[in-house]
Amino acid sequence: MAESKTAVVAALVGNGALAVLKGTSAAFTGSAAMLAETFHSIADTANEALLLLGIRIAARPADDDHPFGHGKAVYFWAFVVSIMLFTLGGAWSIWEALRHYLHPVSKQATLWAYGVLAAAFVFETISFGVALRSLNAVRGSRPILDYWQDSRDPALLTVLLEDSAALVALPIAASGLWLTSYTGNGVWDAAASAAIGVLLLSVAVVLAIENHSLLIGESAPRRTEQAIRAAVVGEPGVVDIRSLHTMHLGPNQILIVLGIHFADNLSARDIEDVVARLECRVTDALRGMTDARLIVIEPAPSAGGKQTKKFLPGKCYAR
Repeated sequence: MAESKTAVVAALVGNGALAVLKGTSAAFTGSAAMLAETFHSIADTANEALLLLGIRIAARPADDDHPFGHGKAVYFWAFVVSIMLFTLGGAWSIWEALRHYLHPVSKQATLWAYGVLAAAFVFETISFGVALRSLNAVRGSRPILDYWQDSRDPALLTVLLEDSAALVALPIAASGLWLTSYTGNGVWDAAASAAIGVLLLSVAVVLAIENHSLLIGESAPRRTEQAIRAAVVGEPGVVDIRSLHTMHLGPNQILIVLGIHFADNLSARDIEDVVARLECRVTDALRGMTDARLIVIEPAPSAGGKQTKKFLPGKCYAR
């Protein structure tokens, strides 16, 4: 989470400054595209603030009301971010495009406006570089697509997507300004605002889908579950793994529920010892990948005889 926090703080500072610059430029030029970019930066600034709030709440220790900790606060606030980006960023930009198309206003593309956009591109590039460096630090040698599929930390990916969208939106805004100035037709400025809105809506939908999945309880990545299985199967006294259920309680915290078929010759005390060793083995196997908030191990019936159904933790099975 430290790398994610660094990227979020860098984006917060940059977008806050850009919102002021773009807003001033929009007031002088009357450009819908510049106004769309202003709302884009305002939305991004608010989003980073909400992500920091989520990261801070998620760091709180477990208590009686939240025995599994507060890790899912990151997922909740990241989902709120996607809604903010959809409404304040995308939908508002499209509304401004429609308003300026139906009711054209005088627009003047000045060097000041182009200078603001150029400065914004520099700031966004720096922010993107910080986020990308943080991403490379946590993903290691894994391809970015594999990291995306495995990651359960929405903060870093949110910043990367926002910065990527900004780097695409800024040239669109500049093009809209130039075409409007060159042709004298404000439809280009409105079109640029609409294009920025569609871009932000697309990013918002992607983030909403991803964060919704995390919010309702997404399982651990496949490589994490493979590490758990390898650790359990290697323990003497374990015959088979009948079931493995995992759920992320936060970016780096998971709940693990295992249904284990133990050797028939083990006594109750032997099983207790095996369970204790399994908890240590699983914890060690996940070190550097994630933290096991809780490991639940339940004895499961064998796969032979009449018990052919998949074992489900918490369900009663007759002998």
